[in-house]
Amino acid sequence: MISPRLLSLLLAAAGLLAATSAAGQAPAPAEPAKPAPPKNLLKIAPLGWVHGQLPFSTESRISYERVLGGRSSVGGSYSYLGTNYPFSFIGSFALSAAISSAVTLSGHPAVVWTDAKVRTTGSRYQLQYRYYFTRKQHAPEGFYLGPNFSYASADYRVSFPDFNTSFTITQKNTNYNLLVGYQNVLGRHFVLDVFTGLGHRDKDTKVYDQNGGLLTTMPKGTALKLSSGLNLGWAF
Repeated sequence: MISPRLLSLLLAAAGLLAATSAAGQAPAPAEPAKPAPPKNLLKIAPLGWVHGQLPFSTESRISYERVLGGRSSVGGSYSYLGTNYPFSFIGSFALSAAISSAVTLSGHPAVVWTDAKVRTTGSRYQLQYRYYFTRKQHAPEGFYLGPNFSYASADYRVSFPDFNTSFTITQKNTNYNLLVGYQNVLGRHFVLDVFTGLGHRDKDTKVYDQNGGLLTTMPKGTALKLSSGLNLGWAF
């Protein structure tokens, strides 16, 4: 027969072994949860400062994107269009037909080249929906596809010191595009967004004399629109 003292020692030893075994099997601490994807993005278009969508313009753009769910987002942007001084030769070439028509209709002979001063002011508005289809990533990161609507309007005030005359070219562009791109959030906040795509462009160009009278309406040109660009921004 086991004595009470021996029995208590055996029970104490068994309890100590059970406690040691339970401590050795304790679950490892859980890894910290990953932060939730950002829902809001503010972006700018640095290449627009070199050359805007419309000829003879620079574009200062601010855009906002809002995530709707795991795969989609909506966004909009506003741009101010200003005079592109460093790359004015690009604008001169793009507007050469309108400039030549205005000079002729103003009663001056057509010229190959003369001093022309162009000042540009205008605005551009965009709306876009994005569907992100990268399996391992969710909005607002990964490859995306979506429709884009863009409307731009600018006035080009052209003056010819040699002829002592001036006129205004008004151009309006309405674009319906399908864009594909890739967006990544580097770290937790820095946004890199590149895109390209095709669309339909409806261009309206009118030339007015210095008194505001309509001189001519220019041909619309090709309806095909090729888009591409780079956005940088901040996610939060």
